[in-house]
Formats: sequence, C-alpha cells, structure tokens
Amino acid sequence: MRLLSLTTEENFKTAVSSKPALPENSSFASLVLEWAATNLSDFPWRASRSAYHVLVAELLLKRTTATAAARHYRDFLSRFPTLDSIAAASEGEVVQAFAVVGLQRQRARAMKRLAGWLLSRYGGSIPGDLGSLIEVPGLGNYSAAAILSFGHGVPIAIVDANVERILLRVFGSSLPPHPSQALLNEVAQRLLPGDEHQNYNYGLLDLGRLVCRYVAPRCGECPLNLICDYARVGADAREGTQHGMTTHARKLRMIRRERGLSQKRLAEMARMSKRTVGHIESGRTSPRRETLEKLAWVLQVRPKDL
Repeated sequence: MRLLSLTTEENFKTAVSSKPALPENSSFASLVLEWAATNLSDFPWRASRSAYHVLVAELLLKRTTATAAARHYRDFLSRFPTLDSIAAASEGEVVQAFAVVGLQRQRARAMKRLAGWLLSRYGGSIPGDLGSLIEVPGLGNYSAAAILSFGHGVPIAIVDANVERILLRVFGSSLPPHPSQALLNEVAQRLLPGDEHQNYNYGLLDLGRLVCRYVAPRCGECPLNLICDYARVGADAREGTQHGMTTHARKLRMIRRERGLSQKRLAEMARMSKRTVGHIESGRTSPRRETLEKLAWVLQVRPKDL
C-alpha cells in the first residue's frame, strides 16, 4: 500500500477528490458495508425511517449510552408520538419521561424548545436540508446529519468522534497535521458510497464504537486493517522500523495527531521540551522508559502502545 506524503489541507483535498491518487480508498466503503452486513447493532430506532423517530433517538443519546437509550426509546415514543404532543405536554411530563436517562430537566427544556420552534417555523415538520436543521435549537451538525441520512434518506456522511478516529487512523500520515473539522467532513463525504449510505453510516458508527475503539482498538478484527496506517504501525512493531522511521516515532506522531495535539502542547503537558518530542518523532532519539511513560500518560495509552 502506498501512502501519500501531504503537508497541506489543499493538497489532501485534491488527492481525495481524485480516485487514482488514493487507490486504496476505493475499497473503504465496500469493506465497511461488508462488515456492516453481519455486525450492525440492533437498536430500536434503526428500524424506523421517520425523521421524528431519529430526532428522538438523537436527543435520548446525548450524554447517554446507546444501551440505556434503547431501553427507554419505545416508552418515550408511546408517550410522545409527535412533536405536537411534546409541545402540548407540561414541562413536568417531559421531565418525567427523560428521568430514566438523566439530566431530565435540562433535556426536557431543550426538547420543549425544539418542538415549539419546529411547530412555529415548519408546522411540526422536520426539514430535510442541512442548513435548516442546524438552525434548530439543540441540534448540532452530527444530529442534523443523522436526521438527514436516517430520517430523510439524504446521502450525507455522519461524522462523530468515532468516525473521526477511524479517518485519522486509516489515513494516518496521509492527512495534514491537525486536520480541520471541515476537512474531515469533506473526506468523509467523498468516501460515502452511492448506494446503501444508511447502512454504511451505521457501519462506521458501530465500527468506531465496537472495534476501532479509543482505548485498546481491536485491529485484528477490523475490516479496514489492510488499508489502515494505524494498524500497519502495530504490525511494524514486530519488524522494528519502516521507511527509516522508528516504531516509536511513527506511533507517537500518529497518536499525537489523533488527539489533536501539537508537538508544543504535548511537550507542555508531559513537562518536557518540544525539542525532545520532535527528536522522538523524527527518529533522531530513542526515548527512555520514563519518557515513554510520561507521554503515554498524557496520551492516555499504555507505554507499550508507543
């Protein structure tokens, strides 16, 4: 597999927009879909293509595990089957409905405000374009994209922390340092398949949650491991070096970028000089054990993972 050496976001945008420049990308979506065909989680809201049902699921999922939200999703819908029913209910009734997933008063107020806003602006309908949805109080880009994809069937990439992590790991050194959210969104959109985009989005979300985890990723079980820079670094650890860089150098640089840290910020957090971090990442210095332990603590990984 050939990895590009890109230093600017503009160069990467050009590369991603050109299929021949990143030939390994052509298999990305098909690998995700193949995995999704037998591994998707069976959450109750995934059986619906109602924009309102997706909206309810997204609000239940805020600061709550999917398992907890799944236990109460149907009960919530039975009490509040429409936006009108939420708007007509008292705040106390909505508070009670949210009590099972926590932060009930805050969530209830947000839900009441959202329902009233949609009723006044759209007569209770949920708009089907991104520009309108991100104006809805309480909805961010992620929730808006989820409603568009799963509720309206719009072919749009959904990018949460799990998907970001997959992109950063798979493309690794091909991405510029500290890629912006806008760039990651564009990369995700360009990787979106023409068909089955809903299953693809569910697949990426589940893959990040279950396999490409923040801590202790299961690279051996991942369908993307043969095209993944992060997984390849793990394999390189058994070989010592690759392309003139030590394993420590490649791993530290990749994990630091994944965490969104500059060399200077990482050095400050680890209470060491920026020069030390730079020398390790360039392969000029082999880090001492205590240095690795400091860096691992800051990056929230095990020392042996660096």
